[in-house]
Amino acid sequence: MRKMNFHSGHLLLTLMLLTTLSLFFKTETARAQNAFIGAEIRPRFEIQNGYRFPPDTITTPQVLVSQRTRLNAGFTSERFNAYISIQDARIWGDEVLATDVPSFGMHEAWGQYNFNKNIGLKVGRQEIMYDNKRMITDGQWIQQGRAYDAATLKMNLGSGWKLDLVGSYNQQVNNYFGTYYNLNNPKTVDIIWLNKSKVDSNYKYNATAMIMGDGYQTPDTTGVFMRYTYGINTSFDHYQWGVNFEVYGQSGKTRTINQSGNIVPDSFQTVKAFMFSINPWIQVAKNFRAGIGLDYLSGSDALRDSSEQGTTNMFNFQYGAAHRFYGKMDIFFNLPQGTRNAGLVDAYLTARYSYKKWDLNAEFHRFALENQVEDVENSTPQEPVALDKLLGYELDLIVTKDLSKDVNLNTGLGFLFPTRSLEFVKTSSFSQLGSPTVIGYWFYVMLTFKPTFFFKG
Repeated sequence: MRKMNFHSGHLLLTLMLLTTLSLFFKTETARAQNAFIGAEIRPRFEIQNGYRFPPDTITTPQVLVSQRTRLNAGFTSERFNAYISIQDARIWGDEVLATDVPSFGMHEAWGQYNFNKNIGLKVGRQEIMYDNKRMITDGQWIQQGRAYDAATLKMNLGSGWKLDLVGSYNQQVNNYFGTYYNLNNPKTVDIIWLNKSKVDSNYKYNATAMIMGDGYQTPDTTGVFMRYTYGINTSFDHYQWGVNFEVYGQSGKTRTINQSGNIVPDSFQTVKAFMFSINPWIQVAKNFRAGIGLDYLSGSDALRDSSEQGTTNMFNFQYGAAHRFYGKMDIFFNLPQGTRNAGLVDAYLTARYSYKKWDLNAEFHRFALENQVEDVENSTPQEPVALDKLLGYELDLIVTKDLSKDVNLNTGLGFLFPTRSLEFVKTSSFSQLGSPTVIGYWFYVMLTFKPTFFFKG
């Protein structure tokens, strides 16, 4: 998140801006569908002893409180829409008291011009998410979120068809000459998204075809290496049962990630990878739904012939929502690092029960490597040995409730049951194999406040 100093002068300027906006909204209301100024305040208390990394016999739990604070203003009219979101994301206590520390940044700032009721162009810093957020997400779980500097052409083609075209081009500073980009971000992220949906009294379905290209600066600084992700995402809901199916492939060039899960500077590999996911569900009773699923992400074979080292088979959902799919304890938040390029096979059970506006959700995951990682503790140069593929199990229990129209409670408890293999792939180097496996746990309580200070519609 880009940050700026935000002391009393900036606060006064912001209040003046919001006052001006509210006066503008009042004069434009006749042509506006709605205009608002609101906020989001989201503190989260956590006890972590296995979140992101399995614990061992000498680690101790971490207790912390993080917080997201956003100030949002939006305007919608027949011809154009606009939205601004100023954000601060912090850990309680991460700044020295009585010091002027850069804090607030611009999370979103975009305008959309509507050529007509079916075509609009959205330009500026914006959240980008499609379908179930598998391939690209707004990063809702992490406090800082995720937004992109991009332009999106949005088209409603009629009969349930929609088409979005997304383009971006990043530059670090104004150098007046050249286009070299030296930040650890993609130089460009581009998307073609075609969607068809239908809602009927007996069923509803949604089908998407998507192509996404992301590119990084080449080592010689003169070009961009592109990786392409392409596939389909489909869902069918018959109200009493349903199924979601996805399949994607990846090709092109991607940054080299070594067997320790670290990015190798100025090094690229050819990527040939795929993934698929299927998860049917059934409405067992009025308030109870159960499901089963399998996510299969290809990986590279660490024991393969050295002549193939220029190619990776690791499917990387770099911009997707790991927290949503691969366990709430985020062990596989960074998948190349989380499995040492060997991919992931996640078989899971889900259950949801609703009671008097309380939602209770349970997930049980069985994690395994898709391909081989070398077990260096038991290998010899003459006879390499593969690590056992079973990584472990995770149980997540989540409870949510809207306490009021503007206040939401979200709390959860997770348990991680790691194997030696998970201890191995999550250590910082091959020589650190960790202690005997220890059951991990994680607990959180999160409150989300979304007050509306001004609304005119």
